[in-house]
Amino acid sequence: MTIPLVVALDGTAPADRELLGGKAFSVNGMRALGLPVPPAFAITTPVCGQLPDEVWAQVQTAMAQLERDTGRTFGAGPNPLLVSVRSGAAQSMPGMMDTVLNLGLTPAVVGELAAATGDRAWAQDTWSRFCSGYGEIVLADPDAAPPADPYDQLREAIAAVFGSWTNERVAAYRRRHKLGDGGGTAVTVQAMVFGNRDDDSGTGVLFSRDPATGVPELFGEWLTRAQGEDVVSGERTPETLAQFQAHSPQLYVELERIAGILEAELRDLVDIEFTVESGRLYMLQCRRGKRSGRAAARIAVDLVNAGTISQAEALEHISVDHAKAL
Repeated sequence: MTIPLVVALDGTAPADRELLGGKAFSVNGMRALGLPVPPAFAITTPVCGQLPDEVWAQVQTAMAQLERDTGRTFGAGPNPLLVSVRSGAAQSMPGMMDTVLNLGLTPAVVGELAAATGDRAWAQDTWSRFCSGYGEIVLADPDAAPPADPYDQLREAIAAVFGSWTNERVAAYRRRHKLGDGGGTAVTVQAMVFGNRDDDSGTGVLFSRDPATGVPELFGEWLTRAQGEDVVSGERTPETLAQFQAHSPQLYVELERIAGILEAELRDLVDIEFTVESGRLYMLQCRRGKRSGRAAARIAVDLVNAGTISQAEALEHISVDHAKAL
């Protein structure tokens, strides 16, 4: 059987976390459920290391499909396509490369973006975010300039993701948890949606239930006019989801609906990343959420009472550390 090296995350990719990595596995699963997820593709874990020319050719083909899916053009106007590049091993671990956002910008593309939207200030803000993020994450120098060619940016960012798999922090984590060398990391390339677009845009994270108590209500944080790491950077104080609900009641109802779908699919508490662009909701990632011992017990009981999981499964949801904490 031929192992796929580059796969479209359209809901039909192999449901194999070891092959796709956690991020791409999540994106593909949400697309399969018909949820609003920006189009994406993955470079699978067997590629981790070098990026040979034959795989790079498949990446370029996948980028052409992203262009068709979005009606935008990578590296050119009048409607430029920008992408995020994110690492994604089968098991999440500290030290992996942070996500590169807004990749594909150049001074000329910034002008096209400003012309297409009529908002030069936003285009410049997005350019500034890209330059500092790319320099810091990919080049390890926040003052370094990204390559002038968007495809050079993409290839360099992919190489940086693969390089992060062998950095000392990641290697130490694998040694500590006896994970061996592992299967490598995949790379997820996804069409950008812009939480910094306007006052009806933002980004947030949420749990389908309170991870401290297990109470069955959405719990999380939200920032208007923000992207990616803004929520957890500490530079701005996030709003609560209650404040988000007051600002966007219809979107909050939609978040509740989607959280319920994802919780039913994963049969557990879920941790969700989402973005709103000009009033339109997009899901970016979903995974099982961490929780306290108290929450673990309540959630397990509630899911059994709801008929979602069996008592035997419920016991598997409560770890030794949870039991000790209780």
